[in-house]
Amino acid sequence: MHVDSVVVEEPILHINNLHLPHSNILVYNLSSSIEIIQNNTITTTSDDPYRHLTETIVYKYICLTIFLIGIIGNLLSVLVFSRPSLRRRSCAIYFLALAITDIASLCSSFIDTVLPSFNNVSLTIKSTFICKLNPLLVYFTTDLSNFLLAVASIDRAVSIQCPVKSQYFCRARIAIYIIIVMSIVFLLINGHLFWGFEIVDEQSLKFCLPSKNKYVYYNELYSMTYDRFYAIFDSLDMLFAVVIPFIVMLICNIIIIIRVITSRRSITTIASTTSQSKKSRRRHDKEKQLTIMLLGSAAAFLVFTLPTEINDTVRAFHPSDVPQNQGAMALITAIFIAMGQLNHAIHFYIYTLTGGVFRNELIQLFTFSKYSLLRQKTVSSIRQTNADHQLRNLATKRTNIDDHDI
Repeated sequence: MHVDSVVVEEPILHINNLHLPHSNILVYNLSSSIEIIQNNTITTTSDDPYRHLTETIVYKYICLTIFLIGIIGNLLSVLVFSRPSLRRRSCAIYFLALAITDIASLCSSFIDTVLPSFNNVSLTIKSTFICKLNPLLVYFTTDLSNFLLAVASIDRAVSIQCPVKSQYFCRARIAIYIIIVMSIVFLLINGHLFWGFEIVDEQSLKFCLPSKNKYVYYNELYSMTYDRFYAIFDSLDMLFAVVIPFIVMLICNIIIIIRVITSRRSITTIASTTSQSKKSRRRHDKEKQLTIMLLGSAAAFLVFTLPTEINDTVRAFHPSDVPQNQGAMALITAIFIAMGQLNHAIHFYIYTLTGGVFRNELIQLFTFSKYSLLRQKTVSSIRQTNADHQLRNLATKRTNIDDHDI
């Protein structure tokens, strides 16, 4: 079925006027291409070179590369931070939760960016459940990931600034409780997305968008549809989930850097040659390296998230009646989406570059995998030898007893 591009562009522009800055990843195809649903396939009707760069270069190759290195890196981070030597530390627990959250975030972005660029299949417009679940995952994982970094920054700042009192706060069990509470809170805050999003049909086009038919508040004098409520929520969420963690991380990192610089000489003086001080020094070195890893992750958050939020803010206040190049805007949006995904994919490589303790645990992880079978065989052989030796001793004792009786 042929569709006139002029007729199609009208609903596209109308939908783009919705306030959807935080969820660019959910509707990137609205501005990057005109997609016609025909016989369960998606047909692109524009030859704009910007859109070609957006769909082929950015989403198909760059985002796929980010997804692969991110999944591999985060899985390795989960294995490393799950090791006994690290999981007793509160900061490592936050890093472990961050890796799991980043995996979920990358998978949700894969559905919206990489998958449609390969097989022209958009799962969010084919399944109502995925249409509802994917926005919830995008918001939930983004909020939780940002606040995990913020809480980890507080944890490090308290540990360095108040080492005595930190024994009550900077504990693995406390970190687990905080993560569980934050997860429940963010699910409650973002749970309305699962109710409010639906598949919308507009002149042979299908989109996963906030509903215009569901009412958040309704009476005879004033009523609010869900799409209007979502526009307000998205603006507040940008302030809540990005600006607040940004300020917290900035303040805590300044405190950490100042404290580390000023206390380096005193720490050297306090350390002694006794075995107790050596153990304390090793523990301090691990805490210091975890702090450096956190500083690297916080810097990556600022570098990859701040430009995206500036772009979102500009788009939010951009007059709807001012004409703009849709293809160029789609390319810019795609670049910022890729930067946001890179923020969830790069932590493992930051840990590897900045944390010697992380590198050592990673090496031991692979060393253990390589020699674990050999060790098991050696232990089994030793146990079998001991069992045979005990049986021979028992047989010898019985023989001696029999000879004595005779």
